[in-house]
Amino acid sequence: MGPIVRHSSSFTVRKLLVECIPHLTVVSLYLMIAEGSGVLSDVFPLLLLSLGILSLYYVGWNATLKKRSDKSLKYSYGQDDLAMECSCVVALFMMFGLFFRDLHQQFPGFFLVEDEVTYLNWLLFTVENIFESIFDVLSIYDIKFSGIQPTDNVAKSAVLFFRFTVDVVILLLLVRNWRNLQTYWQVNKKRHF
Repeated sequence: MGPIVRHSSSFTVRKLLVECIPHLTVVSLYLMIAEGSGVLSDVFPLLLLSLGILSLYYVGWNATLKKRSDKSLKYSYGQDDLAMECSCVVALFMMFGLFFRDLHQQFPGFFLVEDEVTYLNWLLFTVENIFESIFDVLSIYDIKFSGIQPTDNVAKSAVLFFRFTVDVVILLLLVRNWRNLQTYWQVNKKRHF
């Protein structure tokens, strides 16, 4: 007997966005608190962003463990799971941009910055490292949109950790969706016979 698959309502981007809003609202409030904590001490924003990134890892790890439990065989990968994963990815993207910026503010020698940069430059730096994590085209052609380059070994380790995160997230999504496609194919194959 094959796995029991719970049928859910049809997928739409609008439904996904509506389900992502509560998660991203909590993340946005946390980011405001983290950035506002700079009033108390210059170290607090960096510390709180580090804790936020680790908490997102914890949320993602618990979701993966939950899916691997025996109960996970009773239902398929649904839109609520996709909303949680999309929210975590967007939150990690925003948090790493702020993390790199605050790391540069605390330790100015960690990054080589061409001019006065904004948060948008740090987001571009994060996007560059996403692309260099997936395929290394930007570094081959020496393309830099953000004008930021890590120089210190600690900064290079932080960037390497971020690239490793991107690779792991992509790998997990590929593995999970491959298993979902196999399950979907098996269920539909049984219906036709």
